[in-house]
Amino acid sequence: MKKTSVLLLSLLLRVSLVSQPFQIEWQGCFGGSDSDAANDIAMLNNGYLIAGSTLSNDGDIGYLHGGQDWWIINTDFTGNLIWEKTLGGSNGDYLLRIIPDLSNNYYLLGSSYSSDGDITNDPYPESTDFWIVKIDRLGNILWDRILGGNVLDQMWAGTLTSDGGVLAYGWTGSPDGDVSVSYGAYDMWMVKVNSDGEKEWDFSIGTDWFDYGQAVIETSDGGFLCGGSSMIGEGGNLTCEPFNYSHAEAILVKLDKDRNIEWQNCYGGSGHEGVWSLLELNDGYIFTGLGDSNDGDLTGSGCHGDGDVWVVKIDFGGNIIWQKCFGGSKYEYSPNIFQSSDGGFSIIGMTQSEDGDVFGNHSLQDRNDIWMIKVSTNGELLSQQCIGGMVDEKVNFGVIKKSDYNFVIAGETNWGPSYDVQCTPHNQQVPYDDFWVLEVKDTITGITNNQHQEIEIELYPNPAGQWIVVDFKLPLGNYNGEISLIDVTGKIILSEKIYGNENQKVLDIAYVTPGLYFYTITSGGIIKRGKIVVK
Repeated sequence: MKKTSVLLLSLLLRVSLVSQPFQIEWQGCFGGSDSDAANDIAMLNNGYLIAGSTLSNDGDIGYLHGGQDWWIINTDFTGNLIWEKTLGGSNGDYLLRIIPDLSNNYYLLGSSYSSDGDITNDPYPESTDFWIVKIDRLGNILWDRILGGNVLDQMWAGTLTSDGGVLAYGWTGSPDGDVSVSYGAYDMWMVKVNSDGEKEWDFSIGTDWFDYGQAVIETSDGGFLCGGSSMIGEGGNLTCEPFNYSHAEAILVKLDKDRNIEWQNCYGGSGHEGVWSLLELNDGYIFTGLGDSNDGDLTGSGCHGDGDVWVVKIDFGGNIIWQKCFGGSKYEYSPNIFQSSDGGFSIIGMTQSEDGDVFGNHSLQDRNDIWMIKVSTNGELLSQQCIGGMVDEKVNFGVIKKSDYNFVIAGETNWGPSYDVQCTPHNQQVPYDDFWVLEVKDTITGITNNQHQEIEIELYPNPAGQWIVVDFKLPLGNYNGEISLIDVTGKIILSEKIYGNENQKVLDIAYVTPGLYFYTITSGGIIKRGKIVVK
C-alpha cells in the first residue's frame, strides 16, 4: 500500500509538472536566407521593437551593409511587421540589448568591428568595441558612440540609469582608450554615458586572469549590482575567495553610487558557475546563472548534469538565503527572471534536456526548446513547459512580461511548421535561424483580453513626482480592479486595488526611484497598459 501511494504521488507530481497551461496567442517568423538572431525586445505604443543581428540580405531584410549587421524590426501587438532597419558597417556588428529611455527613445547596446557605414567615429579601428546607438521610435539614429580600446571589448548587458543615461557592461581586454584601468587578460568593464552619448565614467572589476561581466542592474540606493563569472587570478580588485581556482565562479560585486565596492562574493562549487540575470526584491536580490556543481555553495541544489539553471536568493549583503538548480542531464540557459504578484518567480530560457525537471521537449537530440518554469517564493518548482518545434528554438534576453500569465517572447527558430512553430522560416534547406516572435498566455488561470470593452484611464502628472493621480472608468458591470507599476526589468514596484466603476485613485510614489515605468490596470479580464516617467 505504501509503495502504491508513493508511485501515485510521483505520477501526480509528474502530471502537474508536465501540464501545459501556456498557449500561443500569435506568432511570426522574420528574417532571410542566412542566420538571423533575435536577442532583446521592448514595447512601443504601437507594438514591439525586436533587436538582434542578421547575416541575410533578402527576405524581410531590406539592406545589408556587409558582414553581420544589427537588425531591428517593429511589429504590431499581433506580430504583423510594420518596418525593419539594419544598422552597421562593412564588418561584423552584433546587437544584444534594447533599453527604453525616459523620452520614448531607445538605447541599442552591442559590439562592432566596423569603422564605416553607420559608425560615425571609430577611434579604435581593427578591433571589436562597445557600440551604443540611440534611436527614436521609428528607428532613426539620434547619435552613436564607439567605446573601448585597441584590443577586444565585448558588450553583454546594460541598464537605464536614473538620470536618463545608460550603463553598458561586458568585458574588455584593452589596456588603453576609454579603459581607465586594466588588471590583465579580460576584466569586467562598465561605461556610463549620458542621454547625449557623452562618456561620464568607466569602471573595471577583475584580476590578471579572465573575468567576464554578464549582468548588471542599478539598485534602489543609486548604486549598481554587477554579476558575471571569473577564473579568479592575482591582483586587481576582485578579492573574494573561490571554492576552487580551476573553474569559473559566479561573481557578484555591489557598488555604491560613487562606485566604491560595498561587498563582493564568489559563489560556486567544483564545476563552472556564472551569473546570467539579476533582480532586486523587497528583501534582497535574486539571480539566475549557470550551475554545474553539487558541492560548495550548490550543496543540496539538485543540479542534474552539463549545466542547470541555478537560482539563488540572497540578502542585501550577498548572503545566500536559498538556492536551487532546475534542469536535466543536458544544458539549460535562462537569462530572464520575473517576480509574480504572489511573490514567486517566472523564469524563461531554453533547454536541451528531456529528463530531470524537463518534460515535453519537442526538439531533436542536443537541440533546444524554449523553457518556461514557475517557482515559489522559496524556490519550489511549481510548473514547467517546453515551447518549440522539432529542431532548434532559442531565446536570449527577449522577453516582456505583460502580466503574471502573459509573456511576449522574441527568440529564434530554424524549422517549421512543426509542433508549436506554425510559421515558416526563410531557409530550411540549410537550417538558419529566423527571429521567432510569439505571445504566450496562461489560458487556465491567466487574464483574457476582451476586445469589446475597454478601460478608460488618465494618469497625471506625467512625468510624475511625489504622486500619481489615476482617473479611471471600468468596463460596464465591473466595480473593482488592480493597478500595478512595473520597472523596465519587469519588477512590480507597487500594486494596489481600485474600486468603483468610475473613480479616482492617488498613488504615493515618493519612494520610487526616478526612471521609466510601465503601468497596467486589470478589471474583469480586461487589461490597459501604458508608460509613465517618474522624476
